[in-house]
Amino acid sequence: MMSQDKLIFAVIFAAALGLYFWRGQPRMAEQPFSERAAEIAAADPNTLAPDELLTRLQSLASSRPTDPEPHYFIGNLLRSNGRSEDAIRAYQSALRRDDRHVASLIALGDLRTNEQSGVVSENAARLYERAWRLDNQQTRAGFLAGLAAYQDGREDEASAIWETVETAIVNDDFAREGLQAMIQQATQSPVPSTDRP
Repeated sequence: MMSQDKLIFAVIFAAALGLYFWRGQPRMAEQPFSERAAEIAAADPNTLAPDELLTRLQSLASSRPTDPEPHYFIGNLLRSNGRSEDAIRAYQSALRRDDRHVASLIALGDLRTNEQSGVVSENAARLYERAWRLDNQQTRAGFLAGLAAYQDGREDEASAIWETVETAIVNDDFAREGLQAMIQQATQSPVPSTDRP
């Protein structure tokens, strides 16, 4: 069950996306930062613009120096605004606080894969594999760890990884069908030709 803190962070992130598309990037009124930060902290997250949400999340990160969650949601907000490099740094900050933070491992792997136009680099594959090992119900992460081997021409290794991922799925036919669909799509599509870093 989702904790109250995670629920608050999720609401903040969802509100950021909705407000970004509805209001764009409104300019903040000029006033001392401490006063403005206090107003933002007291405001309903659903009423905040993306730059205000970022300020609020940064304040949460400062007040919870060992908590990875604010950094993870900062990364999501930055990523949704096209700031991939800043998002990478935010996810890395989350992982410095908790190297077992599964959501940050996956998000960082996704950004690394996007940088390579869909090719799962060795670095991204390690992130996905670690996320799946920590939570073997993260079927997509397990699939992507295997996809790295498949794209590198190691089809037997990819099949073995995917079989292990499928075996770990317990009483979830939807997840099993999703995994099979991802494998089928990957094996029927041309492998992107990008050098692996």
